[in-house]
Amino acid sequence: MRGGIIGVGLSLVPLIVVLQVANGMIAGITARFIEAGSYHIQLISRTEPTLEEARAVAERVASLPGVTLALPERQGLGLAASGTQRTGVTIRAVSPNLWERDAALRRYMEFRSGAWDLTDDASILLGSTVAEELGVSVGDEIRVVTARPLSGGRMLPRSAGFTVRGIFSSGYQDLDRLWVFVPLARGFDLLPESVSRQIVGIKITDPLLLPNPLYQAGLTDDREAREEALTTLTSIRDIGGTNWRAATWFELDRAKYMSFKTTKNLLIFIMVLIVLVAAVNISSTLVMLVLEKQEEIAILKSMGASPAGIRRLFLAAGFILGSAGTAAGIAVGLLLAININEILYGIEWLINAVATLGTILARPFADLSVPAVTLLSDEYYLESIPIALRAFDLLLVAGLSILLSTAAAYFPARRAARIRPLEILQKH
Repeated sequence: MRGGIIGVGLSLVPLIVVLQVANGMIAGITARFIEAGSYHIQLISRTEPTLEEARAVAERVASLPGVTLALPERQGLGLAASGTQRTGVTIRAVSPNLWERDAALRRYMEFRSGAWDLTDDASILLGSTVAEELGVSVGDEIRVVTARPLSGGRMLPRSAGFTVRGIFSSGYQDLDRLWVFVPLARGFDLLPESVSRQIVGIKITDPLLLPNPLYQAGLTDDREAREEALTTLTSIRDIGGTNWRAATWFELDRAKYMSFKTTKNLLIFIMVLIVLVAAVNISSTLVMLVLEKQEEIAILKSMGASPAGIRRLFLAAGFILGSAGTAAGIAVGLLLAININEILYGIEWLINAVATLGTILARPFADLSVPAVTLLSDEYYLESIPIALRAFDLLLVAGLSILLSTAAAYFPARRAARIRPLEILQKH
């Protein structure tokens, strides 16, 4: 009996941890993209508006209920250069007061040196990876080269000088290796229409209520709040009219977010198979119990217990075993999931300590050099995994585990119900 409980419990531990890691990574990366990068909604210009026209549209959108921020932004590609170093960058020309007005941006962006300072046209802010590739620090001069297409397929390069005022990190290197920020007015001058796009970046009260498959309706979702978010989106589209196209954060990066969802579903599918194997272990446990308790079952039936009653008895045993294993597995899984960052850091430290000790012991015989092991490199992942456990997911896992355990008890229960008292009692 204890083997069945332990089997179910152990199978649920990795499932809970996988759910936490997957949800945490998706939530962390998504939050950084939509809060520091793509905004919640973008109005993308189909024409070439002036700076004043873009600001007027942003002001109209900012007055809508549910909108917390609306600011114009110009985006384009360029080449940043310092001395002999070169790197491609995404140029974001933004309002100088964006930092003061956007609390979420301040939460997800940290300045390694300098500060947000776009007060003059020569100011520029660099992502930490861009700064490392250029080998520059705050106060250094760099040049940014953009290209203006000419007739006949020719390109006219244009170079502009900037002074580095700040070096920032979003905690996700896919963003830090691309972005540079310049003042909005300078961006209009630096980025021509044919190689850039003009947007109005918009933030609303709760962006996750906008239509997307990553955050489906759960037990605590507020339908009225979802309708309000959709109403806000419709109003924004009405203001944009035919000259502006409205796109939500999910629509802007659909392929990336669907990749997240697919990867998470595959991991969960593998973990569910492990739970299914554990449920089969309960079936084996109950089969052995039926074989061991044949005489007792026969006595019960001879005293008037019905086959249906015996069947229900063993189904109840499967339910109890599954419930006990589920409770233990979820408790241990939650404990590990909540402390996942500390556990990963501890495993990294242990592996590197053993490797270092091995190189020291082997030094008299060979000159070995073992690189440091990093389980979750911040070059590809987040610097730390956010805690993103959802009650809906936990209840779904618990219900599935108990259901499989109870279903696994059906065949032993049917076998127990078919025992013939006379045959068993004659043998004993």
